[in-house]
Amino acid sequence: MNTLILMRHAQAERGGHDYDRPLSRAGREQATRQAAALVTEVSAVDLAIVSAATRTRQTARALLSGGLPIARVLEERSLYVCDWTGVLEQIQRVPSEVGTLLVIGHEPTISLTARLLTAPTSPIASQLGVGFSTAMAAVGEAPQWSEVDRSSVRMVSALRAPLTR
Repeated sequence: MNTLILMRHAQAERGGHDYDRPLSRAGREQATRQAAALVTEVSAVDLAIVSAATRTRQTARALLSGGLPIARVLEERSLYVCDWTGVLEQIQRVPSEVGTLLVIGHEPTISLTARLLTAPTSPIASQLGVGFSTAMAAVGEAPQWSEVDRSSVRMVSALRAPLTR
């Protein structure tokens, strides 16, 4: 069984060109705290596929500095604009030797992907009915990556990372 983590980027600064918006100070702290929560769920991440937008790349870096081991980070430009099927295609292409996959993306795509991939019998299915707050992550048990599809992931944890001001 594989582990899939779907996560929204941490809080970004307001203003400027959307693609280039960096994390706010609170967002960096939020992602660092989320790293500690994720470590309780998974010991390490084999592959992180992140949108190439500044805030998602910085979220991955903050997770690393917060103590979440990530063996490899792959920036994927299409995650910035794709719909849930684009995220699904990225997941289905992951090599079989990857046991734990982290996808860091944007709203509303990342929460829609989580909702559609979640098996109805998942313990947290009812918690995924609305959008993801910043740095929220859903952790689930997935089949072989090439077999991931609608309702195929048993989501077991929804991790929220509140902001501190």
